[in-house]
Amino acid sequence: MDTNHRPRAAGAALSLSVLAGVGLLAGCTSGGNSAAPPPAGAAGSAKASAPARPSGAAAGAGTAAAPTAAAPSPGALSPAAFLRDAQAAVRSGGSVHVDITDSGASGTVHFSDDDTASGGRQVITLSNGGRATILLIGGADYVQANSAALQGFFRVPAAQAEQVAGQWIKLLPGENIGASTYDDVTAGITLSSVADELTPTATAKTAQPSTMAGQPVTGVEWPMPASAKLPASARNVLYATDNSLHRPVVLEVTGAGSYKYQMSFSQWGETVHLTAPANSIPASDSTSGPSLT
Repeated sequence: MDTNHRPRAAGAALSLSVLAGVGLLAGCTSGGNSAAPPPAGAAGSAKASAPARPSGAAAGAGTAAAPTAAAPSPGALSPAAFLRDAQAAVRSGGSVHVDITDSGASGTVHFSDDDTASGGRQVITLSNGGRATILLIGGADYVQANSAALQGFFRVPAAQAEQVAGQWIKLLPGENIGASTYDDVTAGITLSSVADELTPTATAKTAQPSTMAGQPVTGVEWPMPASAKLPASARNVLYATDNSLHRPVVLEVTGAGSYKYQMSFSQWGETVHLTAPANSIPASDSTSGPSLT
């Protein structure tokens, strides 16, 4: 399934079909619009609580003032202008917490992010027990994962995954962890890459106004591409605050049968503390451990 959703766009060259291929989530296939969802799926949550962070994933810094310039209500904007404003709100938001649940009949991937303009933290939880934490600090990725996540998400060979499980691995531009490049691992952690996940795959139209988390929202929707292999009724719907900030609240897939995808935004502009882990293993240095490139 090709829909540009988070499991493929951020974290690694992963779709749920990759997990199935290594026997971790039997029967899964890939897909998504801001990530790649499986063709058949189950439900996502609007605001999943962030998983506990592994030791060593100390939090990092980055705050930004909220946009204050007056702007038209989202309801008065064309769908294209609405999307441009929502993406601009993410890029200028200083920081944001993002929760994503991508769920299909064969398994679920959950992302819990604290994203800033230049770095952030991403915690990935797989329904097969896989778990990984990614820190992006000073242009370097630091990855800590258990064996199930190293094999299923990053496609590290089993023998190497067992040896480096639980250790921090430092990944620089041009390096790989298993089949996952630096760009794969970094995508979805900065504000700019999160904004890119809101790019429509087809012409958008205005969605019905609604209320979420006690606040009025307006939105736009667009059909899923045929390559997603979802029902023709499947739609991406992006809701943003019905005020001058135009901040995204939820991106979700509707009308897709058992497959569900939901991406929620919260904690705008809060300080994010990040500390580079000590004693990390260079991904390209086989003298410090198995070479992962």
